[in-house]
Amino acid sequence: MPGPRVWGKYLWRSPHSKGCPGAMWWLLLWGVLQACPTRGSVLLAQELPQQLTSPGYPEPYGKGQESSTDIKAPEGFAVRLVFQDFDLEPSQDCAGDSVTISAGGSDPSQFCGQQGSPLGRPPGQREFVSSGRSLRLIFRTQPSSENKTAHLHKGFLALYQTVGECPSWGCREGASVPSHDPGIFKP
Repeated sequence: MPGPRVWGKYLWRSPHSKGCPGAMWWLLLWGVLQACPTRGSVLLAQELPQQLTSPGYPEPYGKGQESSTDIKAPEGFAVRLVFQDFDLEPSQDCAGDSVTISAGGSDPSQFCGQQGSPLGRPPGQREFVSSGRSLRLIFRTQPSSENKTAHLHKGFLALYQTVGECPSWGCREGASVPSHDPGIFKP
């Protein structure tokens, strides 16, 4: 009884193609990634501040999106994040478009709206410092509804960088690692 048929060297390309043998494999991988995007990224924080923006910033962001960004610091350092510009569609209890910040396994903090808006909860000029080596930022937008007016919110611009971790007994008085939400940021 003959064994199963093996495609062998012709699995990723035609036996008649003259191109690079791996070219079709890369094309297939690209197609899978386009069809099933991960929408997540990992950034390495450095001593000098770096920018993190919502997709398309400063142009208005699209509706129906979700992206996750993990910011990692080297061993012995924490991540500091400060919003320079924050303009999301405001909603009651940030149930619509929002940015969620979390560190470790602690409770996340959710923000939305813009400075001066009576609705929403913008982060303002708060300085967020992770309690360990990483911080996660999730940007979510709700699908647009047909009866809404044109959406003109541009998203956010934040700066992130590494900062020294506090000793296990806590930070000295005046250290620039304020606590804004219990369980997420250093005391």
